[in-house]
Amino acid sequence: MSEMKTFSEFRARRFLKEQLMRPVKAGRIVHAQLFQGPEGTGKHTAALLVARSMNCTGTGEKPCNACPSCLQFLSGNSPNLIEIKPEKNLIRIGAVRDDILKKISLRPDTGKLFILINEADKMNENAQNALLKTLEEAPEYAAFILITDKPGALLPTIRSRCALYRFAPLNEEETAEILIQNGVDDERAVLEAQSAEGSPGRAISRIKSEAYQELLKRAISALESIRKKSDVAAAFSKIEQDKESGNEILGIYEFYARRMMRGEMGENKRLQGGKLLESVIYAKKQLKANVAYQSVMEILFFDAASQEETNHGNGNRRPF
Repeated sequence: MSEMKTFSEFRARRFLKEQLMRPVKAGRIVHAQLFQGPEGTGKHTAALLVARSMNCTGTGEKPCNACPSCLQFLSGNSPNLIEIKPEKNLIRIGAVRDDILKKISLRPDTGKLFILINEADKMNENAQNALLKTLEEAPEYAAFILITDKPGALLPTIRSRCALYRFAPLNEEETAEILIQNGVDDERAVLEAQSAEGSPGRAISRIKSEAYQELLKRAISALESIRKKSDVAAAFSKIEQDKESGNEILGIYEFYARRMMRGEMGENKRLQGGKLLESVIYAKKQLKANVAYQSVMEILFFDAASQEETNHGNGNRRPF
């Protein structure tokens, strides 16, 4: 996600924004903070905003994004920021010892030192115990922000020493707005928001991921391979492995159908966008009602095959 410049851009519940901004406005550092909530709900974005704001030397609203400190943060080269991330899905004691304990002993020339621990739940027990000792003895110029979607994996003694900030999933409108801000076209943003479960970060990662692009290719290939009803089994075999991605596939088909309706898919005499969209909407309802994935997709494909046969006078499309 592109880095947000101010808290006014940050899409979070009002009380959470007020919580985050209160120490910034007071100029009071909170030495240990726990940002918890589902993946992709803005925890990392908020952490960077807090760190930048607390080090901002500009006047007026913070961060000003123009002072030397803000510019260093925005360039990714601030000496007042240490970020810890898992390596091979784990944060070991070495990372705490080498990346935190050694560096935290050196006071920054100006401002506050922020230590962001991403996926803090990935710390093993030794790393957590080492961090606990550090939290208890942290210098007054240092602040820790632990980011996690699994707070239960942290030691109770760590959680008890942190100010807690809860990040909730966003609604579809807020999610779509963030996707648009990150370069997703308006219509696709609305569709992606419907299956994002309140997590714009997850949606953006999915759109940009190679795995999602491969899913997109398989889904479109399956749909476009259908010429007659006897093709349905072979078409389903192309996406049979993607049961866990049923909602994403239907989102792809909905986007495909709407583009057909706008004439953006070129001339397609086999499928009609409006009828395909009806089938997709019906399929989404069925999948939500826990109808089996295979049944949902095969009914959708039979509808597509019926369009082909109807266009050639060989059959009738299943009524809704």
